[in-house]
Amino acid sequence: MVLRLGIVFCIAAMTASCDAHNIAEGLDWWQSTFIYQIYPRSFKDSNGDGIGDLNGILEKLDYIKAIGVDTMWIQPFYKSPMVDTGYDVSDYISVDPSYGSMEDFKRLLKATKEKGMKLIVDFVPNHSSDQHEWFKLSEQRIEPYTDFYVWHDGRKVNDSYSMAPNNWIDVVHGSSAWTWSEKRRQYYYHQFVRQQPDLNLRNPRVVKELENVLKFWLDLGVDGFRVDAARHLYEATHLKDEKLVRSGPYNWIEHEYTHELPENYELFQSWRTLLDEYSRKDGRTRQVQLTSLRTASSSRILCTEDYDTPENLKRHLGNATKPGAHIPFYFYLTNANLEQRMNSTLLNNLVLSMKNNFPQNSFNWVLDNHDRVRVTSRFFPESGDSWLMLVLLLPGAVSIYYGTEIGMENSKMGRDQHPLDGHGQINFNDDSRTPMQWDDTENAGFTSGRDTWLPVHPNYWLKNVRTQEQDPKSHLNIFKRLVALRKSPVITHGDFETYAPKTWVYMITRSFESQIIVVLMNIGSSVEHVCPKETISTLPDKMFVYTGSVNSGFNIGDEVIISKSDNTRCVTMRPQSGLVLSTSVAQ
Repeated sequence: MVLRLGIVFCIAAMTASCDAHNIAEGLDWWQSTFIYQIYPRSFKDSNGDGIGDLNGILEKLDYIKAIGVDTMWIQPFYKSPMVDTGYDVSDYISVDPSYGSMEDFKRLLKATKEKGMKLIVDFVPNHSSDQHEWFKLSEQRIEPYTDFYVWHDGRKVNDSYSMAPNNWIDVVHGSSAWTWSEKRRQYYYHQFVRQQPDLNLRNPRVVKELENVLKFWLDLGVDGFRVDAARHLYEATHLKDEKLVRSGPYNWIEHEYTHELPENYELFQSWRTLLDEYSRKDGRTRQVQLTSLRTASSSRILCTEDYDTPENLKRHLGNATKPGAHIPFYFYLTNANLEQRMNSTLLNNLVLSMKNNFPQNSFNWVLDNHDRVRVTSRFFPESGDSWLMLVLLLPGAVSIYYGTEIGMENSKMGRDQHPLDGHGQINFNDDSRTPMQWDDTENAGFTSGRDTWLPVHPNYWLKNVRTQEQDPKSHLNIFKRLVALRKSPVITHGDFETYAPKTWVYMITRSFESQIIVVLMNIGSSVEHVCPKETISTLPDKMFVYTGSVNSGFNIGDEVIISKSDNTRCVTMRPQSGLVLSTSVAQ
């Protein structure tokens, strides 16, 4: 009886801080977690040097908690020469001085836990920096590091000249994935830039060293890992040329020998075994002290990065006897090619592709990230709220990139404002990595210094946290309402259906007992008149606006007619607007 009253209360007060995990058995924290992706270099600078750091994140923990974050994912802060802003790791168990110290990290981790949040970190097992001690020793053929990386003599042309072993090319620039080492007189393999040599994961010593890295951070208390470049971990030993579709960029070669090899999934399973051991240990040591299901949940999680279809991503999960990753990231909504052909049918296919291939408790939706154009720049600045309505109210986990909650957009920096990458070329991914916009003061409140590592977006005077906190109809406050709804049973445990009622109108429903939520998106460029009851006859004739996008023209609590009659036109939706409707009056 008490359980049922708790459910009714959460539904009636949808914006209250109800913990759905305390009212339903069998749901672990990661199965519906809201992951907040923090690019540390761009989040908050605490010491005035223009570079974000760990103490800057600590400074903003209250904000992170206030927007409803369950789990922080902090991208690489490890020691690095920063050719790839931290994804070229030179020491996996130390903090780069530009981000602070290990003591700073420990304080941040402790404070995060005290606020009831989880913290996961990046794990970069495919490659290291060429400045890592392992690579330096391997290049000198010093044991046991000689075979820590993938080395080859190359294809001999004559007694004095050889060429790369095969036609494999790097991900970043589509040039040869092999670089000659004059010191070792061999080629080394790198799927990314030449300063990121691939580790030889067929060497058991390498696998053991990486396992030690995981244990180091697990022992400190992190709640899990996001595995970078998960599809690239192994490559075929035969080194045969890959099939050439046509000469040119990376995607014009079929990467059958360098992508998604079966060994990848076996490695995920071994790491999952390690994390599960820690989870069981956590459960045993904390079981006596903890009472709520949410805090008692002690799972350490493994998330994998792979830009692939759900049919292929499903392999990351392993099976019942040998589980793998908990939640692979699903990136198809981040595809930069979608904006020119997006309609409701295509969007529905993208959502259903995940729904039909994955168990619901392993969904993980992503709108944008540090390697993709921000959603507000891929589509329209006006569309950001409606896309957030979709991913935040779908079942499963969701990953939100810092600044998306205030509608941040990609910048358009001059060529001289871009740091150069490992090939001495501009990295245009930096357009989505500009400093977080905290207020309308100089440099958007990101730093007390004069300069920032990347220029602040020119719209910081309007799109910033402080301004939007004071506006009840802002992107930020719409976001907070969506996150509050996300934590209620109708979203965490409700049924889930999708619809494409019109070419440019997309709709999903979430239902739990008597509560129904309808999400409407107009992804077109014209006004649309939408009558949801024509698509779902079981809906009532009227519903209430839980929230609308900034450009929707609706207010919280508005009653709307969703059943067509002679005297009404149902719901009028402006272009690129979104609505969340509820069968109960919004609180």
